[in-house]
Amino acid sequence: MACTSQPKFLDLIILAGTFGVVTSAIVKAHPSINVTIASLSFATRGGNGSAAFNETARFWKGINTYYAFGKSIVDQGGMDRSYLEPAGSGFSFSTQIEMPNMTVAEASALLQPLLDSLNKTGVDFYSPPPDTGIYGTPQTGLGAMPANSRFASRLFPRANWEDENLFTTTMQAIRRAVEAGYTFHGLFMGPSKRVAGYPGQHSAVNPAFRTTVMHADIFDFASPVGEPEVVNAAHERLNTYMEPIRAATKGSGAYTNEADVQEPNWQESFWGSNYPRLREIKNDWDPLGVFWAPSTVGSEDWEVRTADGLPTQNGKLCRVM
Repeated sequence: MACTSQPKFLDLIILAGTFGVVTSAIVKAHPSINVTIASLSFATRGGNGSAAFNETARFWKGINTYYAFGKSIVDQGGMDRSYLEPAGSGFSFSTQIEMPNMTVAEASALLQPLLDSLNKTGVDFYSPPPDTGIYGTPQTGLGAMPANSRFASRLFPRANWEDENLFTTTMQAIRRAVEAGYTFHGLFMGPSKRVAGYPGQHSAVNPAFRTTVMHADIFDFASPVGEPEVVNAAHERLNTYMEPIRAATKGSGAYTNEADVQEPNWQESFWGSNYPRLREIKNDWDPLGVFWAPSTVGSEDWEVRTADGLPTQNGKLCRVM
């Protein structure tokens, strides 16, 4: 849901449910650009995949070194897609770093300090030369297929890189989650107000996005459907490892499109300080609550009552009394 400086005009509604209503939309068209992509991977000796292998202590030194470098990637307009996960009897790490409008030489110069730092820690890694091409996607509009798995997400603010102790606490929380069997999928990004431009600067996006250096998902591959006791126990365990991450990113939030449907304090996590104003707009334009989806603005007025108590949406939608 987005709002502009005109308080009585709602120009876009997007509901993460089975329907959406669009009254107008603004599409920004940009020319094709070259993107240089560099890949990097390493693992413990019990890991697998196309990676160099390290002892466990050295592996985690490499992880801390890489994520510490993330702010430099973002500050130069780059982003990444990294996976830190259990693999075999050990752990593995892989990433693709994307640098728009950079030549191979420029990208190599940017990343050389990272490679030098990894070498100093003694980490053995695999990193082929960067390559460049026109940015695009092989998908044809169908998108990814849905699957039954559960995850939670978090926005990691710049402050976590500017405070050494806070960075250490953050990395310790991430490590505990991965050692507990979860996959950590990080994406370095810098969606600042300057990058958003007009009209994005005045949208309903959680203000925490504007100071984000990394958005990450913590994947739990346990099914969100099944025996309620099993599902609830798995979710409680996931939250046990998410809470230290939330504590280390206090005042930030989560990305509503990739998140736990039972995210604690979701109004603050998904919408931040925008929520009171968004609720006013919701009340003005949809006072009867016709449009509803889980964890969207005003959804706390309704609940789906399922036979097994799980948040599957397979039940009657009832007003909360």
